This record gives sequence, structure tokens and C-alpha cells, in this order.
Amino acid sequence: MTYNQLGFAFSGLKTIEFASIETAYNKNKNATIQLVSGLNFGIDIDDHAVSCTVQFAFEKKEDQPFLLLKVQGQFQIDKEAFLNKIKQEDESYLIIKDLATHFAVLTVGSARGILHAKTDGTIYNQYMLPTIDVKQMIQEDIIFTT
Repeated sequence: MTYNQLGFAFSGLKTIEFASIETAYNKNKNATIQLVSGLNFGIDIDDHAVSCTVQFAFEKKEDQPFLLLKVQGQFQIDKEAFLNKIKQEDESYLIIKDLATHFAVLTVGSARGILHAKTDGTIYNQYMLPTIDVKQMIQEDIIFTT
């Protein structure tokens, strides 16, 4: 695997969930649409990998979601970088805030493309992921304890 200058490779992308729910969409057609989002990280110590999962739900106020998307970006970390920078002396694992933000930006951008591809040619294609300030979603370093 070829790693970039930061010591990682964007090694995989997985659509975990996609759903369009027509009955929820048709309810209260004039309702305000809101976007609910979530962000999580995971680590695979044996494979020296980090995952970033983003999820989005378009919903009408006080109603069930009508469009759901959950995407996971997978990032392979160079073994030496993983052992020297990610693994800590106390046996915890640290993903610094800036690197976590970078992973999230790549995953959110990928999710935007996946949403477009999945909804192309449908009534749901008008709902795009807006620009998201991922820095505000990640307030501190990500620490995994064993």
C-alpha cells in the first residue's frame, strides 16, 4: 500500500446504510426540512487502521427521516507511524484532532458524492449535503483506550 506524506492511505469506503422513505417524505409536504448528522471514529489495532463513520438524516420537523445515509471511510496507517505516533506509552491510541478532522472531511466529501449517485434521477436528488464545518464537530483529540 502506498501512503501519503502524512503516513496514511484512504483504503476503503463503505455505504453502511442508505434509505429513502417515501411515506415519510409525503407527509406534511410543506414542513421544514432539517438535517441531522453524526460522526464516529473507530480503530483496528491489529490492522493499523482508523475508520470514520458519518451519518445523515434528512427529516421533516417532528417527523421521521425520509432520507438516510451512513458512510464509513477506512484509513490504513503506516505501521511505523501507527506504533510511533498513534500508540501511546499508556497503551491508549491517539488520533490528533487535525488528523481526525482530515479523515472526517474526506469521508463527508465522499458521502456527498454517494448521496448524489444514489438519488440521481429521483425526487430526492434536490437534497444535497451542505458544506459542513467539520472542525466544529471535532473539538479535541480522539483517544481510544484498551
